[in-house]
Amino acid sequence: LQNAEAWEHRTKPKVDAKPRQALLDVMDALQSACLGVMRAVLVVAPIGVFCLAFVLAARLGFAAAGALVTYMLTVAFICTLFCVGLLYPAAAMFGRVGYLTFARAIVPAQAVAFSARSSLAAYPAMLAVGREKLNLSEPILSFLMPLMITVFRAGVVVAQVIGAMFIAKLYGVALGPAQYATLAITSIACSFSVPGIPGGGIIMMVPVLLSVGLPAEGVGLLLAVDTFPDMFRTTTNVTADLAAAAKPPVGAS
Repeated sequence: LQNAEAWEHRTKPKVDAKPRQALLDVMDALQSACLGVMRAVLVVAPIGVFCLAFVLAARLGFAAAGALVTYMLTVAFICTLFCVGLLYPAAAMFGRVGYLTFARAIVPAQAVAFSARSSLAAYPAMLAVGREKLNLSEPILSFLMPLMITVFRAGVVVAQVIGAMFIAKLYGVALGPAQYATLAITSIACSFSVPGIPGGGIIMMVPVLLSVGLPAEGVGLLLAVDTFPDMFRTTTNVTADLAAAAKPPVGAS
């Protein structure tokens, strides 16, 4: 009870109602404007993707088709391996949650992420998992979880680096250690600005390609087949968020 009262006191608004409402109105207006822009992008994107993919496919022929299938399978495999081999053990080690317990607990959130391809759409399921199965505290659920959904996108980094490698192979561009390091750094930097919508990670891939001198139009090929990789990419994002949020039980040493 004392903890609940202390939390209520800390979260009590410190700004008067009138200026607070004015600020909220501005934020709502910005949100509406951003959503309007994103809707326009989603409407126009299929046309642009078709044009880019058609030109590139005509130029590269069957080599492009085979490379894209390999790209999709590689993203799926690496994302799955990243979750099972790194994120689950990290949650078990640092969050003091059993490996299998954590894996079973987050399945509902992963299912929503896999089907919706959106971290924002999976947020309610993540909250339910965190509150009911992982016993996360209210500050983590109300502050840390939304923050991680906004800026922490591990799956995007993995998929962008893999995608850039396949674009380089298609265009016959040799990448060295310095270029791989640049890809990783640029992918991490760009991941913080990725919108939580289906295909958001691939939309932000142009700066990653340009950072190592790869042609930006290569994104058109990846966009054409992005549905399948995006399922694994978003699932990895959600898994990483929940793994980072996991914490030791109260009183654990």
